[in-house]
Amino acid sequence: MTTLHGIDDLVVALRELGEVLQPVRVAATLRGVRIDPRTLEPFMTWSPGRYTRNLVARDSAFELIAICWEKDARSMIHDHADSDCAFVLQTGAITCENYRVAYPDGFEKGPCDLRQTTTRTLREGEIDMRSGHLSVHRVGSCDGRAVTLHVYAKPIDACTVFDEDGTTKVMPSHYDTAPAPTAG
Repeated sequence: MTTLHGIDDLVVALRELGEVLQPVRVAATLRGVRIDPRTLEPFMTWSPGRYTRNLVARDSAFELIAICWEKDARSMIHDHADSDCAFVLQTGAITCENYRVAYPDGFEKGPCDLRQTTTRTLREGEIDMRSGHLSVHRVGSCDGRAVTLHVYAKPIDACTVFDEDGTTKVMPSHYDTAPAPTAG
């Protein structure tokens, strides 16, 4: 297992992957990563009944977000736009519900056929990977609070979210917290 001493070490390791991050290399970087909780603490905020998205670092190649999941908080069913995503569970446990999406009337024309295919529970240190529009899932905490570190290879400014009935809409991404800009 790889142990990094601080969240800044992970940011440096990701930047060393270059301008175009390949999902397999990102996953290899995250494999077994344990961040010293003291360095992660500034990026951890909690809100009752939901999850928070806390920006750690962002540039043109990637964004690193610490997501803090309250007990029983769940994301909407969503894709990953034109980005690849890999995340590692730092604490707690989460469930990933995977979906298959078909557009009977053509891509993004009318409601889609949305079917849950598999469910997977991740524990501390485990990784999940996603790639673009074809990778649709819902993530939620189970057994209490959880913290995940998500790397989006090419930052996501908006993604498609899906209602259970197959209707879709594009939702802009947001951060609950972001570091103050540094003087440059």
